[in-house]
Amino acid sequence: MKTTYDEIVKQPCDKLAQTMQDMTYCYNETVVPKKHYKKLLTKQLEEVVADSVAVNMVNAYYKTLAEFDKGNREWFVLAILCIELGVKPDKASAQELSAL
Repeated sequence: MKTTYDEIVKQPCDKLAQTMQDMTYCYNETVVPKKHYKKLLTKQLEEVVADSVAVNMVNAYYKTLAEFDKGNREWFVLAILCIELGVKPDKASAQELSAL
């Protein structure tokens, strides 16, 4: 038995983008322009993969930082400040450390 999906995936990009716009509108009359879908559908596969890798890397950084944040909060914030300000704690002057 054929489904709507079976027919939709055969459509050319422009028609598919229009179908997606129409389907989205059926949900609480939500308006998403066809050009938005077309832009996503014509995105190079390398970009999609790169975006996915970026999300996974950010997630890994997030998990690591969240674990550090569970430890000594003061040290965590101090380390983030050092990174943001470009100050290396082991090379910082007494004045810089005091300011931090």
